This record gives sequence, C-alpha cells and structure tokens, in this order.
Amino acid sequence: MFLQETHEGITVYKSPVLKMQQDLLHGFSSRVGGYSLEPFYSLNMGLTSGDNPEHVVKNRSLFARAAGIMPEQVVCGYQVHSTNIARVTLEDAGRGFFDASQALPETDGMVTSQKGIALMTLYADCVPVLFYEPEQKVIAVCHCGWKGTVGKLAAKMAGIMKTEYGCNLEKILAAIGPSISRETYEVDQPVLERFRDAFSFADKLITPVDAEHGKVDLWEANRLQLLEAGLLDCNIDVSGLCTCQNNHIFFSHRADHGKTGRNAAVIMMK
Repeated sequence: MFLQETHEGITVYKSPVLKMQQDLLHGFSSRVGGYSLEPFYSLNMGLTSGDNPEHVVKNRSLFARAAGIMPEQVVCGYQVHSTNIARVTLEDAGRGFFDASQALPETDGMVTSQKGIALMTLYADCVPVLFYEPEQKVIAVCHCGWKGTVGKLAAKMAGIMKTEYGCNLEKILAAIGPSISRETYEVDQPVLERFRDAFSFADKLITPVDAEHGKVDLWEANRLQLLEAGLLDCNIDVSGLCTCQNNHIFFSHRADHGKTGRNAAVIMMK
C-alpha cells in the first residue's frame, strides 16, 4: 500500500520502494486542496482538460512543491496514448508545465539520467508508472492507458533503460500508481481482443461479464509485462488505489463521465 504525506494541505502519495531511495523525489497527487472549481474541483493538474489554465498552473506548483520539486524543474509531454518515449535533458526543464503548447510532442514516456529535472505524467484512470535505477541513476515515467498497456510501453521503457542507459533490469524499481482497477474497468470485445493478442497471460487479466464485455486488470497487465521484461517482483510497487472507486480522492474519467481533471505523478533525482 502506498504511503501518504501532507505538505501545506497537499497530500502526496508515495511508493514505499521509491521512498527508500535517499537521492530521489517522487509523488502521486490527489484531487484535493487546489484552486479549480467544479467540475475540476480542486487540484486539477490538466492544462488541456478545459479548466482555467491559471488555476491549473497554481495547482501544479502546489503539488510540485509538496513533492519537494520546483515548478521550473518539471517537464511534461503532450500525451496521445502512444508508445513514444522522449529522452529528456536539463534543456527541457519547464516544458509543458506552464503552457501545454510547449510540452514534448506526442509523448507518453520520458526518461533521463540527469539530476535536477523532474518528469511528470498526467492521468485520470490510466496507469502511471514511475521507474528508477539506483546504480546507473536513471529515472523514467510512463502513461499507460489500455492502448499503451497493450503496446507494452512499460516493458519498452525498461528495455530502453537497459540498452541506452546501461541499467540492470534486476535493479530497476517501478511504482504503478493510482488508476482504474479490474473491478471498475469494463470494456467491449474489440478491446478484449487487443489484450488477448498482446499477452500470453491475457486470461489472468480478463474477467468475463457477458458475451460482449469483460473487465480488465491494467495493474496486473503492466506488472506482468515488467516481470517478463526482467524486473524483479520485489522491486515493483502497486498502489492498490482505484481512481474510479475513490473518485472523492482522485480524478476519474469513467466516474466523472469524461468531464474531469487530471492527477499527476512526478519523479526527480536530487
């Protein structure tokens, strides 16, 4: 279970595995304690959600500082449910944080080996995954909706960390953050078929509902693909927090019928 820390009224959820790393800052936001009005009440992190952008930037700044990070250190991607991964440097600091038009284009994963730059991903039921390899000093984030999950974005990120940054797969730590759970994530047959095509372990992920629908476990789909990629089970944290079932704590696209804000996950090396 994830830990909770509160700084100046802002709750930050933290992975126990990542929190043990003294040179690392990270956190997952809630929807509580910000400036946004209904239906984005109140700590909305999404600049493209339809909310007042001034409120969103204030919210982002509150959360970043609560996680121990300065706003100008944060970089964001413009997320499109792809498997595109950006290699980030200090020159990218601030991109997309204050202005969505400046975000890294068509980016759902980011990775860096540089200290002092924070990687932030946004979500409202999709699965956020944070990575850290403590020996090579590499961090990464992924935004894994069902398309990113069946596209094996998390496993792709682990592979890039190994081949391009020299990371040891058995040393990589991963945190799967608050997102929609199997109990509330019902989809139709075309989506179920994508999972069956992508994963040999699809039967472990799918709970049939009727002839046309089933429920899918995105947490397990990402956890198992990371195990297949070479990560160790003991190094993978799963929050166990469902955004849909806990809609009073987190933004949920499904629970809020599409008109909602965004949660955020951030990570940075000191």
